Amino acid sequence: MCQSNAYLLDGGREELVLEDVALVEVGRDLVKMRKLFGEPVSLRARIREVDLTKNRIVLEKCEEVA
Repeated sequence: MCQSNAYLLDGGREELVLEDVALVEVGRDLVKMRKLFGEPVSLRARIREVDLTKNRIVLEKCEEVA
């Protein structure tokens, strides 16, 4: 199977946030990801790039709104 790794881009740095992502659900400023077996991970972020040839998902952190 070809799951992807998800990275969070924050201040020019990429941080690995979840390996072997099988499902991505996108909301307005929320991305929910899940592995095949495991609890979902939700982040206040937007998708910046999906590279299926490299199995990479790059997310961009959303700024908090007061």
